Amino acid sequence: MVDTDNSAPVMVCANPVCRVAETGRCVDGLKLADCLQYGRKAEVNHGTESPGRAGIALPTADTLTPAEASNVLRGGDSRVVAIIGQTDSGKTSLIASLYDLFQDGPVAEIEFARSQTLHAFEYTCHDARAASRRGAPHIDRTPLGEVRFYHLDVGGGAAGERLSLVLGDRAGEEYRKLADDPSVATTLNELARADSMTILVDGERLTDSGERHNLHSEIILMLQGLRDGRALRVGLPLAVVLTKLDAVRASPNGERATRDFDALLAELRRLFGDLVSEVRAFQIAASPKVDNVRRGIGVPELLLFWIGSTVGPVETESPSPNFERAFARLKPLDEAVVVGDG
Repeated sequence: MVDTDNSAPVMVCANPVCRVAETGRCVDGLKLADCLQYGRKAEVNHGTESPGRAGIALPTADTLTPAEASNVLRGGDSRVVAIIGQTDSGKTSLIASLYDLFQDGPVAEIEFARSQTLHAFEYTCHDARAASRRGAPHIDRTPLGEVRFYHLDVGGGAAGERLSLVLGDRAGEEYRKLADDPSVATTLNELARADSMTILVDGERLTDSGERHNLHSEIILMLQGLRDGRALRVGLPLAVVLTKLDAVRASPNGERATRDFDALLAELRRLFGDLVSEVRAFQIAASPKVDNVRRGIGVPELLLFWIGSTVGPVETESPSPNFERAFARLKPLDEAVVVGDG
């Protein structure tokens, strides 16, 4: 008799962040036979347990919401870093690279202490590791929606006894809207508390003859949108980071790309130097796809910049942006002036 049941077994895992059903791989890099959670469905607490056997809600260790990030900041000395850039410029790769470097030991004499977002880091880093069995490193794009935060507690060296590092990660499409509508800046709450801002310049696009000028214009317009929307605060340190250094050095247009980056840097200093406290340049290869540079080059220097960057207290009263579009001048209901009953 011919077996007509061609249905494949359903792949499930009790780990809520594991995508084994989509990828066929364990999120922790284990063989499926060795994973204790593979083949088990996640247990759901519906409140029906017997007395004394109620489930315990454990932290998910996923990325933090703005409210959760605020709780971290109240715990002690901290630095909030706003990382902005276009789609595929390397924001998530940079964050994952810093975490991966800590797996090998101290970074710039700074040691890893703990993190509330370990699962998020591991999930982000997995496809860039050998355990993923990918032919080349890969980092998933940041999904559209509200900004999420990665958290690291570090200590030693420039970080002192203990310091919390909170790294904002938002989809590049959200920042690109600034060029058309500066009022978008009012929704970027990662910038309201940021101690420094980092803007990424996609090195691979700079090597492309058809993209290099577009990239230059997009970055200028993005920062102008932040300034016009009053999100680029006075005294905020700015790091301008050339990413994908491996692609730049491997390209026959690499020298031209480096000159373009220097020209962009000079333009940013001319346009925004009177607003930010400094504009400092970095070149990194967070997750190189070729072997012409070492993994994480330039990231330790950027980490030191983040830790050493602080600005004065945020002004509680600031003039409202004078947007040209009437719709952009509308306020949420809780900010509107309430008229008395009588």
